[in-house]
Amino acid sequence: MSWIAAFTEALGDAAENVIEEAHDEGNHPFVRVRAESIVEAARALRDKCGAEMLHQISGVDYAEHMEVIYHFTRVTRDPGFLCLKVSVPRDNPVVPTLAHEWRAANWTERETWDLLGIRFDGHPHHYRILLAEDWVGHPLRKDYEPPTEYHGIDCTQ
Repeated sequence: MSWIAAFTEALGDAAENVIEEAHDEGNHPFVRVRAESIVEAARALRDKCGAEMLHQISGVDYAEHMEVIYHFTRVTRDPGFLCLKVSVPRDNPVVPTLAHEWRAANWTERETWDLLGIRFDGHPHHYRILLAEDWVGHPLRKDYEPPTEYHGIDCTQ
């Protein structure tokens, strides 16, 4: 049984309210889930589908919306990986945190916030991790305009 089939089965009756899209062809299977359902989806992958590792969370700015991509891996039983994707609006990019479910989410959620401005609601340490706390903006957003000066340092060179 594929990961996506097992995941859908694990969600049971809730699947139709959680899953927006599933893509099982090729080398990069993914399931697009509703933002408000990411915690439920991640728990189902861990508790019922054998996901052993959340090894990366990344963000993408598509200009018309933002996306968060969660990379889950299973290594001991039927090895493989599955991505969960969540789309959020650019004007209010908020997703519930997975930091309480997966310790690995702590760092990568903070990195995604810092660089793209996607907020992880409920994160225990939601502050910048790469840039200074007083830095303005999120440099990986398509609409980001870098400063010309920062604390007396010329940033145009």
